[in-house]
Amino acid sequence: MARHLLEQDPSNSIAHTAYARISAARGNVDDGVLRLERLLAANPRQPDALAWLSVFWLKKGDPERALLLARRAASLGSGVAEADVMLGNDCFTRGDLDEAVAYFDRATKNAPRLAKGWLGRGKVFWKKAELADAEEAFAKAVELDPRDLEGWLSLIDVEVEGGADDAADDNIALALKQHPSHQGLKDRKATQAHKKIQHDPLEQGLVGVRAALYVGDGNLALARLDALAEKYPDDLRYLIIEGEIAAVTGQGDVAFLVHELQRVLRERPTWWEPRAALGRLMLRSGPLQNLRTGVAHCEEAFRTSGEHARAGLFLFEAYSMMGKRPFAIALGKRIAGGDAIEAALVRALLKEFGVDVPAPVNAVPLPVVPTSET
Repeated sequence: MARHLLEQDPSNSIAHTAYARISAARGNVDDGVLRLERLLAANPRQPDALAWLSVFWLKKGDPERALLLARRAASLGSGVAEADVMLGNDCFTRGDLDEAVAYFDRATKNAPRLAKGWLGRGKVFWKKAELADAEEAFAKAVELDPRDLEGWLSLIDVEVEGGADDAADDNIALALKQHPSHQGLKDRKATQAHKKIQHDPLEQGLVGVRAALYVGDGNLALARLDALAEKYPDDLRYLIIEGEIAAVTGQGDVAFLVHELQRVLRERPTWWEPRAALGRLMLRSGPLQNLRTGVAHCEEAFRTSGEHARAGLFLFEAYSMMGKRPFAIALGKRIAGGDAIEAALVRALLKEFGVDVPAPVNAVPLPVVPTSET
């Protein structure tokens, strides 16, 4: 279409600009720059051509020239949102928040589907401590461009700052689907988990339940769970731990647990703990055994948990049961280098494969749990 327009009118500035944009989108930014510079040499007062030229120079790694061109384009009335975002970011860096938000507002008005414009608005609102507006803008940015890591990290951090921990956990899980194994996301997931254990007595109590389960004392695990339920009744996390216990010991209504865990996941698909418990439960021998589905759940849980050691333990077991020995060993070595109690269990299981992984200095050993408690 651009060629056709230029054949009809070689001086058509809109067609020249469109052709330059197509060249840049194909990866030939130099050709786009050359075409626009030729166009502007004949008529330097073309705001949109100037604006796109500024965008191309930014892509080429010359921000100073890009900003000069973008400012000139803006003074001539340019409506190119990408250039406005560039100017907004420059104002934000210099601390001029009012001018920055004006550029970002104009960018989102002219190009509502440009994620960078919403990301810029969010940064301004966050700087002004208007956390609700910042969260809304960041959420819009990641909706428009889920591949943009900066948008995810900003959204998660503003939610944590605002005390919306459940929303932050959900968004970390969603971000990990787009950016698997990203260290920044994994660190945020680990921080959230540590915060929960520090400030939640039920979470602290569940550590003891799992400790008993890991050393093979299912009866003690159930006794500790009953004691917790009397003290802190009515919590969905009991369903999760009951699923984990049933997967190992067979004690409990497996069909009911599978059904309820599936229901929880339908309501909150980003919650990795019920997914991990469901996956482990479906690995157990019985009428409901489904190894492929169990492995799939464990893999998803491991990824969205930020590679949590417990999810890793279940996935290690899943690979072992599927006969995927190389996968199990490779995963086991990754987990065994950690300091969590699950890592200690994986180190012990790896020895059955003839693999000896030394424990780190600060590793938590497998506990010695008494057979009965007073």
